[in-house]
Amino acid sequence: MEPIVIRELATIPDQNMGLDLFDAIWPIPGGGREIPENLMQAFVHNGSYFVGAFSGNEILGATFGFIGINGGTHLHSHMAAVLPKSRDLGVGALMKQHQYSWAQERKIPFISWTFDPLVKRNARFNISKLGVEISDYFQDFYGPMTDLVNAGDASDRLMVKWLVSSSGPQSSNDFSEIPKGAINIAIPLDIVALRAQSAQEAMAERLRVREEFLTAFDSGYKVIGFSNSHGYILSSVESGR
Repeated sequence: MEPIVIRELATIPDQNMGLDLFDAIWPIPGGGREIPENLMQAFVHNGSYFVGAFSGNEILGATFGFIGINGGTHLHSHMAAVLPKSRDLGVGALMKQHQYSWAQERKIPFISWTFDPLVKRNARFNISKLGVEISDYFQDFYGPMTDLVNAGDASDRLMVKWLVSSSGPQSSNDFSEIPKGAINIAIPLDIVALRAQSAQEAMAERLRVREEFLTAFDSGYKVIGFSNSHGYILSSVESGR
């Protein structure tokens, strides 16, 4: 296998490779694009972030983001995906490192994105490896979604904030135990498998996790880490832990 290289998708043929990858990960019944080609070209032409991870001429992953202004100027990373066969190659980490450097060069103070709070691999990667802050929990953030991955489920999302500094990203603690005074929010081992097995059980887990997050945030707790065995670890803001 040739080395993995991250490069910007500046031309329309390259952009279509990235869009094809997104559509393979989030297929829409009956076909169609997650993002139309002409809209992506407009984004890229006006300075948005669209990159692909390549091994030779083969695309393994892609990430798309744009500049936002709510909460201060930042890069909002809207979509990021890696082909299933390439998920153990560190492709996601390489794309995030590239995105961080891209923001650094442009003096962008932080990067935001959303992720499904029930997807364990994303929670572990974002919190433990990248060291992001969890800023908000949004109920059904995108409304009803029609792609084959998300259809039939509520689109609840956690919003993250990844601070960009000259010293580089800082990873978070990996908790094996729940610290004194902290609480945890457990999540299913594999929500995709659970959803396929029982949509009713998956929705029950969605509503439980939603209620626990909203209650914790309203009570002054914030996410301080993630544990494979315990899920999200939260500590009271007032406690200073």
